[in-house]
Amino acid sequence: MKPLKLSIIDLDEKSYHVFLTLFLNDIKCRFLLDTGASKTVIDKSFVSKLPGSKQMKTLKKETRGLNSIEIETAVLKIKSLKMNDLEIKNHLFAAIDLSHVNHTYKSLKKQKIHGILGSDILLEAKAVIDYGKKQLSVFTK
Repeated sequence: MKPLKLSIIDLDEKSYHVFLTLFLNDIKCRFLLDTGASKTVIDKSFVSKLPGSKQMKTLKKETRGLNSIEIETAVLKIKSLKMNDLEIKNHLFAAIDLSHVNHTYKSLKKQKIHGILGSDILLEAKAVIDYGKKQLSVFTK
């Protein structure tokens, strides 16, 4: 299986973010790779552009990250997530407001993101990250 190309961006001195391109319902998307994120999330403003996505419900939920806060989260089912040859079907995603993240990227003159790829998908895809080669390898079940 062909590995996905990673883009490693220097935000400032010795501070990096890793990005990759995925396809959600055949729409090309830019995602931040975050191995510490427990759940993959999509920017709420992008959800309406995804044909075939079925919103399940909206709830207020406390995040479990470093900055635990209560945020409004929409839970939705994405028909298809493709990473090269690997396709994950009918996966539940959280949709949250990522405008603060994209505002930061804009101020740093970096491209905006459509979502954050978390460990739920990385584990399901049996992902292996090679930082030296700037590649993410995924494997079928």
